[in-house]
Amino acid sequence: MSTTTTAIIENAVSGHMAPTLPTASWDLISALANSKNYLGLAGGGLVTLLGLAAVVWAAVLIIKKFFGSHQNGAGEPWVKIILMIIVGGAMMTGGITLITDIASGGQKTIQDLGGGFIILKGTLGLGR
Repeated sequence: MSTTTTAIIENAVSGHMAPTLPTASWDLISALANSKNYLGLAGGGLVTLLGLAAVVWAAVLIIKKFFGSHQNGAGEPWVKIILMIIVGGAMMTGGITLITDIASGGQKTIQDLGGGFIILKGTLGLGR
């Protein structure tokens, strides 16, 4: 055995140093944090997959629009197809980060509106 290993074993036996065990957190906070991380990863994959599906379906609609017969009406509107490509591409490349950024922007807006309303209530004398 090496000198370092022997020293660690001697310290552990003599009580000077507790052997390090792998840490396993079995509390509720750790379980929720791990669930959040796992759902973020799985949700990101799902958002990316949905974005890819939207882009592929938009490509199918474009091909149908160019090569389909126009007897049954105009088909899907161009605006819808273009929006499917833009939103699907954003979802495909941004994943869960895009969704969380949008949600945090909404949270900031709600907080700003809430703070503005409180100031307005104080200005109008409604906060008494």
